[in-house]
Amino acid sequence: MGERKLKFQDRWMFNRVLCEEEVCRKVLRAALGIEAGEIAYLNAEQCFEPLAAGRGVRLDVFARGDGRVYDIEMQVARERDLGRRMRYYQAAMDVGELGSGEDFGALPESYVLFFCRHDAYGKGEPAYVIERRCGAHPDLAVGDASPWVVLNASAWEASADPGLRDVLRYLRTGEAEGPLSSEIDALVGVFNEDREWVDRVLTYEQETEMRCRKAREEGREEGREEGREEGREEGREEGEARLAVLVGALLADGRSEDVAAAVEDKVRREELYAELGI
Repeated sequence: MGERKLKFQDRWMFNRVLCEEEVCRKVLRAALGIEAGEIAYLNAEQCFEPLAAGRGVRLDVFARGDGRVYDIEMQVARERDLGRRMRYYQAAMDVGELGSGEDFGALPESYVLFFCRHDAYGKGEPAYVIERRCGAHPDLAVGDASPWVVLNASAWEASADPGLRDVLRYLRTGEAEGPLSSEIDALVGVFNEDREWVDRVLTYEQETEMRCRKAREEGREEGREEGREEGREEGREEGEARLAVLVGALLADGRSEDVAAAVEDKVRREELYAELGI
């Protein structure tokens, strides 16, 4: 059996590839039509250290360039609450951008950008640009300068921009045919040769899967206890579902250590339920 390799859509590979400034600049140009200029990474360390656990939200690639800030995310699985997730990420980006007493006009233009292998909204568009507007007057833009962009790799053929079409096709099919996808694919090959890093990533993923499995088992046991106490089947289902929601929220925020605590420590689990309002 050969060594396992990471693909571009694997979160850690995606992060590391986009920590290559020139590639990131080209991806932003293709996806947003923006010339980003010099890019400063605000979370570059997590591109290389997947075992680092963070509190709060954990953005995939968080960068600043030419007075704008960008959160660039890879989304492989379907996300039921994608809108709320983007809202939360937007808030996380904005909260540190103003100093005490600064005017709201100093907030930079910001973008939350999701690369999805599937059609998140089912309308067949290769790119969904979501902006806040007035319901009674759709032509009235709020002017918050913070669009959300959700890309749909399953509709890559419909993209008018050749660069975006190239990247989305690569994400969907794994075939590098254009200049940008070929550049990305070459980096994927180079980074897969860094076996120390790949092994760290795979170990992290295996540990996370074990914690998820244990959480599901713990959730079933918690549900059975609640069901016995309350004398109904709903108690079992609610306990299992509640813990699953907690684990999912913690994993989405990169809080792997808290996942372990939630599974192993009932007191800490209740604290996390209260903290996250679950």
